Amino acid sequence: MTCPATLLSPFLRHAARTGWSERDLTALCARHGVRRPAVDDLTARVPKEGAHKVVEEICARSEDDNLGIHLAREAEPSWMSLPGLLGMSVTHVREALAVGTDYSRRLLTGPASLWQFIDEQDRVHLTRTGASHDPPASRHFVEAGVGASIVLLRRFTGVAIKAIQVSFPHHAPADTSAHVELLGTRDLRFGAPRVEIVFPASVLDLRNLSADAGLWAFLQRQAEAVIEARGGADLTALVRQGLQEALWRGEEASLDRVAQSLGMTGRTLQRRLAEDGARFSALLSQVRCERALELLQRPGANLDDIAERIGLSDARSLRRALKRHTGRTPSVLRRS
Repeated sequence: MTCPATLLSPFLRHAARTGWSERDLTALCARHGVRRPAVDDLTARVPKEGAHKVVEEICARSEDDNLGIHLAREAEPSWMSLPGLLGMSVTHVREALAVGTDYSRRLLTGPASLWQFIDEQDRVHLTRTGASHDPPASRHFVEAGVGASIVLLRRFTGVAIKAIQVSFPHHAPADTSAHVELLGTRDLRFGAPRVEIVFPASVLDLRNLSADAGLWAFLQRQAEAVIEARGGADLTALVRQGLQEALWRGEEASLDRVAQSLGMTGRTLQRRLAEDGARFSALLSQVRCERALELLQRPGANLDDIAERIGLSDARSLRRALKRHTGRTPSVLRRS
C-alpha cells in the first residue's frame, strides 16, 4: 500500500522548523522505509504504513495535539501531488474534481478509491476509502489532507467555502474547536467508515481565479508519461472503483457495465483480471459487503433495503454474504 510522498512534506517542514536536523529527518524516513528525497517528487509514492509512522513520530514530539489540522492552514497545491496540481490548473471546481479523481485513479498503485456523487439533497460528497486490510491511518495525516483540501478550494475560488459535514475514520480528539473553525461546520463525524467531505453542490460551479491552460497541458503530458512508464493504472483498483461508484449511485454493478466504462468487453476484462490473479465475482462480493457494512451503521437500516441497494435478492442473501465475508451476522456487526 502506498500514498503520494508529497503528503509528508508539511510534517517534515514543521519538524525542521522546530529543531529536527536534516540528518534526523533522513534517518526517521529511512527507519520507516521512506526515501527522504521522494517527498519533493510530485510523482513519487511511498509506503503508506511508513508514512503514517513518520507522521506519528513527528507529532509525538510536538506539543500540538491537533498538528495536522493546524498545518492544513499552510496548504500548497504541491501537497496534493500531480493529480492535485492538474486539478488546480483548470477552470471550474467541477472540472477540477473530475480531473483530480480521474488522475488519482489512473496513477493509483493500491486499492484506495476516490470519487464523488451528488445526493438527493443537492449536496456533493467527496469520498476517499481504502481496502479493509489497509494499515490504520494516522489521525494527523488524515486531518491535514482533509483540511488542505478545503483550504485549497477556497484559494482556487476566492470564496470562503464551508463544509456541510466532514467524516473521519479515527476517534475524535479531545478538542475539536480547531476543526470546526477551519472546516466551517460543527457536523464532524468521527469513527466513520471513510473520509468524506460534504459541500453544497453549488460549489461545483465556482470558477478558478488562476486557471492556466498552459500549465494544464504541461502537467497532463507529465501525468500521461508517468502512467505509461508504470505500465498503466492498476486494473483491479479501477474495477473496484467502478463497482463502488455503481453501488453508491444505485446502478447495476455488472461485469459488462464496468468493462464498458473501461473501454473493453466483459470477456476481455475477465481475462485481464485473471492475468492479475483476480476474479470479478470476488471483487464484486467484497465491494458489496463493504457497502453493506456502511449502510448497517445508519439508524433504522432495513436488511431487505440494504440487500436491494447492493444488488442482492433479499435479507437472507445479505446475511450469508456478510457471514462469509466477515464471519459475523448483521446483528453482531451492528452492535460492534
